[in-house]
Amino acid sequence: MKKTFLYPLLTILLVSISCNQLSKEEQEFDALMQKVIDVHDEVMPKMGEMSTLIKDLEVKIDTTAQGQTYAKAQQGVKDAYDFMMTWMSDFSTKFPHEEGGNKINPEKLAIQMKLLKEEKVKVDQLKEQINSSIKIAKEALKKP
Repeated sequence: MKKTFLYPLLTILLVSISCNQLSKEEQEFDALMQKVIDVHDEVMPKMGEMSTLIKDLEVKIDTTAQGQTYAKAQQGVKDAYDFMMTWMSDFSTKFPHEEGGNKINPEKLAIQMKLLKEEKVKVDQLKEQINSSIKIAKEALKKP
């Protein structure tokens, strides 16, 4: 009696678990998405520092050679800041937040994976641009 009850229960359990498992492609997508989000989360806190550097450089800009060095450093930080804002807007358009549990069809997943790989390249470029512009600005201001 117990065995006849146990087998159907195990079958139902296994079917429900397998239906909720992600495919290999979905797992790869989720892993890459996490890498992209991790880079974003790493550079996002630097936005405040970038705003401060832009203001600090602004007061030092003039027509002298040193003033133009400040202007160039400030423009680098502004460009990185704008890149971040544009990237975040574009990313949220391409990958809107959706509630979990919805299976993506394989064709759509392949398209999204291609887009996500492109976004990974962009977010790595963004990180490099932010870090290098901050470094150049600090060197110009002679800040540690």
